[in-house]
Amino acid sequence: MKPFRLLIVLVILAATVACSEKGDKYAFQYVTFKETLPYHQGQEHPSCVFDLHVLKANGTDTLFADAFNFDISEFLFDKRTTDVRGAMITFIDSIINLFKEENKEEIRFAKEEGFEPRDIDYEYVINTEVHYGNNRDIIGHFINMYQYTGGAHGGTFITCRNLRLEDGSVVTLDNYFKPGYEEVLIPVLEKKLLEYAECSSRDELDEHGYFSNEPMFVSPNFEIRQDTIDFIYNQYDIAPYSTGITTLSVANDEIRSILR
Repeated sequence: MKPFRLLIVLVILAATVACSEKGDKYAFQYVTFKETLPYHQGQEHPSCVFDLHVLKANGTDTLFADAFNFDISEFLFDKRTTDVRGAMITFIDSIINLFKEENKEEIRFAKEEGFEPRDIDYEYVINTEVHYGNNRDIIGHFINMYQYTGGAHGGTFITCRNLRLEDGSVVTLDNYFKPGYEEVLIPVLEKKLLEYAECSSRDELDEHGYFSNEPMFVSPNFEIRQDTIDFIYNQYDIAPYSTGITTLSVANDEIRSILR
């Protein structure tokens, strides 16, 4: 069995129009990689599938661009660098190595135990987009990622990284809200969850698949919009896989007292 070889080609596409209103100061391009790599030549399975479309900043404001690119390289690819393309290549190579080793181990184990090895497929789908969230010059970097590495099903994760245009710093709960924000936000989020799930009590949430016995928390994964803040709870955060992703939208007017 000969391991496959890969010539990685990453394509830089034209700048998106999402932030054209700010001109060339905050411009973006996609770094794209789309390929299906079979473990055995000529066979469909097992295979390692990549479909990556990740934005990099390339505007004239280099302070913001470097901060933006550093953040996405570290967050998605675990590389502390402003080189999004290089970080993606390293990430792809590491996933391919894991894919190959896992299938090699499965083949070895199946041979020892005397049964046919199962196919272990991998799939990584990542799409990102940017938009201006409010009037405070904060940009939202919205990341949609699907990952499957064998098992019953894959997982979809949505994340919003909010960055300030003035310096590219990441907006967090602690620097966007005043101290003690949890005391105000948690009751509001509990109410929003009941409305979202169409329930009259926390006990009733069980019937809709939510973890009603666990305390509510303020998700650090949030999107700052024009008049609202959307708190995103991914699969398993407050509900099982089958319930999916829950997004609770809170109007600024409801929590203005805790906004910095």
